Amino acid sequence: MVVNDLAPVVHVPGQLDLIDMPATLPPVIAAAKPATTTKLTGLTNHNTATLGTIGGWTVTKTTAVYGGTPKAALDAVQLRMDKVRSTEGGRAHGYTSLIAVRNKVKELSTGGSHPAVSVTIKRAKKTTTSTASKTRTGSPKARLTRKRQDEYTTAELVSALEGAWTAIRANHTEVPAVVIIVGSGTASKQAKYGHFAAGRWQHGEHALAEVLISGEGLKRPVEEVFTTLLHEAAHALANVREIKDTSRQGRWHNQKFAALASELGLDTTKDPRIGWSPCTLRKETATTYKSVLVELKKALIAYRHPEMTGGRAKKNNNNAIACACQCPRRIRVAKAVLEEGEITCGICESTFEPDE
Repeated sequence: MVVNDLAPVVHVPGQLDLIDMPATLPPVIAAAKPATTTKLTGLTNHNTATLGTIGGWTVTKTTAVYGGTPKAALDAVQLRMDKVRSTEGGRAHGYTSLIAVRNKVKELSTGGSHPAVSVTIKRAKKTTTSTASKTRTGSPKARLTRKRQDEYTTAELVSALEGAWTAIRANHTEVPAVVIIVGSGTASKQAKYGHFAAGRWQHGEHALAEVLISGEGLKRPVEEVFTTLLHEAAHALANVREIKDTSRQGRWHNQKFAALASELGLDTTKDPRIGWSPCTLRKETATTYKSVLVELKKALIAYRHPEMTGGRAKKNNNNAIACACQCPRRIRVAKAVLEEGEITCGICESTFEPDE
């Protein structure tokens, strides 16, 4: 039998044995910063409060930053929306702000417009840039954007108006969602800058009110156009609270309307023909909606010419008086019948009055 001699183990004083020596730790590598961050600026308190509940967002007073691409930011917001809607429903507190933020992040890839918030994107720098590409980028054709085009489109205008209405709703949660349209303000005898009409549109099982902004009024400064939106928002608030704020087929604005307009940030003056309808925008209100006014002004690049009247209307020889309610439905009744008492509409429950 062969026995292998083993070398003796010599212990050197002050030196650790192999089993006692600490393991060598791998070097600590700092987490790499994302190549792309998504940043939202100009946020309202509702926006920041909502984003603060979503993981991955760093929120300051009016700014929120997501450490990832716009698509990842969109997925995070959409996931939160789905959870809120499934547990609390579409009328949950903060859900409107989630929609505003979702639409703004979504437009980074779609090119849409939603002025409730503004957005900037920080992308990784390219290593090389050729001189030829700089020349092409600087050409007038290459500098065209969605809001700077050779031809006019109504999509930008309607989107800016809808964004302004969303901002109003964010600050005044009782103001309802509406359908905003742009049309003629001089087609009827009474010229107007806008109107509010309850229940004009149907969306599934829900009725939606209509807010019209006249094309003729778009020639005015942006502050006056936004004042018209707030004016119609006051009517919408009156409709939600079931307050009768007008009479004479909506022409006369009473003091209840003046109080609602003041609540939304407007000052009113009394006109002998139309009551407390004339409104002006307060300075502090303009400051609150500063970013909204900037976006809206970019869209006000065209306006509509007034309707051309073809002369005097033909006179009616009968003795019947044309009357209208707030729907408005119109009827013709004899003067003597009208003087006997009020005639009430069964739909809007307002009184038929002479349509002067």
